[in-house]
Amino acid sequence: MWFRLMMIAFVLNGLCPFGLRILASMGLADQYTPLYLVFWYLAGALFILAIFFRTLHRPTRADVLVGAGLGIFSTCGQTSMGKALASGIPGSVVFPVALAGGLFVVVLMAVLVFKERIGPAGIAGISLGIISIALLSLN
Repeated sequence: MWFRLMMIAFVLNGLCPFGLRILASMGLADQYTPLYLVFWYLAGALFILAIFFRTLHRPTRADVLVGAGLGIFSTCGQTSMGKALASGIPGSVVFPVALAGGLFVVVLMAVLVFKERIGPAGIAGISLGIISIALLSLN
């Protein structure tokens, strides 16, 4: 079950920023970003609730707190991206900065907080992430 949910999250991961990009290209990001994000995150919350009710698995307090925290921070990030696009900053700048920031924070937390050692496969993954972000920023 969790593998299916992770695959759904993987597939849907880029759709919210894609919608922000569409709003920006139509000149509607400044006006409709908050409404778009309310419906986007409401749909996600309803989807998760449907899964919990379908499996008859009651979410724990930790599930709710982690989910709410992730939702709040994700909403802040998506709102910031929408505002940046609405202010006229090109997507070729906004998206690589957001992606590089996420990559940097994840690697930093893994090393400093969780004391993970980064082996050759990890270094290769980080390098590929940096290369892909650089390629995205090309016009």
